[in-house]
Amino acid sequence: MNHKWYILIKFIIIGFIIVIGIDYINFDFKISNSNHVYGNSLVPKNVVISHIEKNDKIDKDIFSSIIEDFKILQVSNNQRLILIKESTPQFYDERNIYLSSGVKVQYREYSNFKSLFDKVMIPKFESRSNVDISEDILDLVKLLNDNNNPLLDKLSYIELSENNRLSMQSGNCVVVVLDDVSNQNKKQISQKIKILNEFIYQSKENLDNIENIDLRWDDRVFIKTI
Repeated sequence: MNHKWYILIKFIIIGFIIVIGIDYINFDFKISNSNHVYGNSLVPKNVVISHIEKNDKIDKDIFSSIIEDFKILQVSNNQRLILIKESTPQFYDERNIYLSSGVKVQYREYSNFKSLFDKVMIPKFESRSNVDISEDILDLVKLLNDNNNPLLDKLSYIELSENNRLSMQSGNCVVVVLDDVSNQNKKQISQKIKILNEFIYQSKENLDNIENIDLRWDDRVFIKTI
């Protein structure tokens, strides 16, 4: 009798261990989190989640390149707060989008790059000169942005012509920045934009009525109204 009871107890213990083992194998250890994302004005929520979970597919989404940094706060067992810092597009040329962080993104490598252009207006920079001013143009847009220059809202085009004339188009207004950009004087671009910001700040002109702003002189700004 005791021998049969011993065998029965042994089978019960073995069966219990097998059941526990099956449950262990099938248990999903990954906590299903409710995600709250903040700070993402451009990057969709699903891209943020895929980015922090290191989803392989995220490398094919151009919005992932805009994520400069993130922080995750676990507020409860199944809720987390994700804070995103975006590196916003400042301008683009034939090859790259230049972000506020200074990173260059070769946008044509991403199949969905057009969706970014549809979501936000990014000024185009076109250069027909042999003078490289891409970093100076990045500074130019940053200065406009830092000073909340209203011309930036409608800025669509920045051009360095064959004869090295730098100008930009904002709505109906053409701004001539420098007449002859060279490797020696290209640092003057930032100073010209500071003058432009000061002019916009002090001017009582309605910007929609300005056809041309000329910054080529050192001591004055010329404007032409419509």
